[in-house]
Amino acid sequence: MASDFARYIAKLRQLLFDEEILNRRFVELEWLENDAEGFLEDVYGEYFRDAAKILRLMGAEMKQRPYHIPEIKRLLNRFKKKTISIGAVKVKHQINCMWQNLKRGDFEALTSVFEGIKRENELVQFRLESYFKVRKQGPPAEIEDRPEYGYMDTDSE
Repeated sequence: MASDFARYIAKLRQLLFDEEILNRRFVELEWLENDAEGFLEDVYGEYFRDAAKILRLMGAEMKQRPYHIPEIKRLLNRFKKKTISIGAVKVKHQINCMWQNLKRGDFEALTSVFEGIKRENELVQFRLESYFKVRKQGPPAEIEDRPEYGYMDTDSE
């Protein structure tokens, strides 16, 4: 039977799915952590460092007029791959919105959607940092509860 702390951690993790912040990829990565303590934090730490770099480069591209569309697409593609690899659902959704605006040639919407990407990424970072901090406060525990992902069970477009 899970301890109260393990149930609390499972509840915090479930909120990440209920609020559509993460999908099952997070749990898959969490399972890998059983073999290497700190693995999950390392994976997400690397993601956030890469994301900051990509967003900084994309921000510079967004300031150029006319837009250098091939470079924006390259950066978006790179960011989307990283986002899918960690299961950041809302960030991926914002990236898809930006792709759609690029396809339609709706350049007026690009800045707004780009700001949405940055906001959603910051939210994921804040929530995960909080989750990891709380998780460290208790004893190492197996989290027995399996999350319910709802529609987030796949990475399909």
